[in-house]
Amino acid sequence: MRLLLQRYLAAQFIMPVFLSTFFFITFLLTLELFKITELLATRDISFIFVLGLLGNMALSFVPLTLPIAVFFSTIFCINRISNDSEFIAMRAAGMTKLTIFLPFFIIATILSFSVYQLNQTIIPKSNFEFRKKIIYLTSSGVLAGVKGGQFFTVIPQVTLFADKSTRFGRNLEGVFLHVKEKPDQEKVIFAKRGELTLKRDTEALIEQLTLTLFDGNIIGQAKGVEVEKILFNKYVFPFSQNQFDDSVKIKETMMSSQQLFEVMKMDPKEAEKKFSFSKKDLFNVEYEFWSRKNGALICLIFCFLGYGLGVTGNRGKSKNSGLLGLVCLLIYYGLYFSLVSVTKRGIIPVPLGVFFPITFIMGISVYYYRKLDWQ
Repeated sequence: MRLLLQRYLAAQFIMPVFLSTFFFITFLLTLELFKITELLATRDISFIFVLGLLGNMALSFVPLTLPIAVFFSTIFCINRISNDSEFIAMRAAGMTKLTIFLPFFIIATILSFSVYQLNQTIIPKSNFEFRKKIIYLTSSGVLAGVKGGQFFTVIPQVTLFADKSTRFGRNLEGVFLHVKEKPDQEKVIFAKRGELTLKRDTEALIEQLTLTLFDGNIIGQAKGVEVEKILFNKYVFPFSQNQFDDSVKIKETMMSSQQLFEVMKMDPKEAEKKFSFSKKDLFNVEYEFWSRKNGALICLIFCFLGYGLGVTGNRGKSKNSGLLGLVCLLIYYGLYFSLVSVTKRGIIPVPLGVFFPITFIMGISVYYYRKLDWQ
């Protein structure tokens, strides 16, 4: 009977955790998408590329959203079985409060271990790929920069001007093109209209830009003297193929936990030489290393706190579990970020600033857990 009830509690707990995690991640993704909507709308990128970008963002949100989802899901489940008198019935049947908590603890332990493993290498790699794709979008949007009535000089040795530009710079009218081939040789091209096409390999991050011109002429010059003039109906002007510069500056969020630990042991000059890390970057490395350890513990502690808050009394005025949970979250994150700012000034060690808030919340959790025997 006890195992059957524990499986029942686990089944009641898993679905709220999944749904609330999905909700929080979707909410954060929506906020991020507002920031990059223009980039996605004005670039020729594949649907697979967009899905990969969303996947990278969603994965990075898991350590942030999962503990909160576990916390409120625990409160929700315990609150429900408490209001339906199922909690009292289980206690009357001989189940201890620890036995009732065990299914929640096991699931929270599995989730904590999953967060810990994700933080080791998978999420850092995902952060690197995300940063790489964002740089690719922001620095290679050639077409979006071509505007009617303005000179376009982003491409080396080439000056492009068009009277009109439509479809985000793809269709041009009244095209003027100045190309400097050598120090003493240059070429001037006039055309009634032109079409810019950009072929991209979103996996290798390679792009090929081609300008097709119609009904125009080419004037070649050497030292300012015209040497040739060519009339054409159609002329394809290939820009040199650009290997996208994917040299992303390494940040602490892109490094595995093992790499962070190795950097922490380095001399500041060695870290600056190898990774171009400043004193501020070295603090971020240490903070990132310990915050990943803390992130795995949060799921367990929040589940324990939610269990104590979720049980309500059946007599008299019952406590508002949701409000108390929100207050506890505000206390934790307020204390956490306050101590982080203190550690930046070197007043207290980084591990103390990172782990003290969760220790404080653990004390509150023990208080509410012990209080279950008093109700």
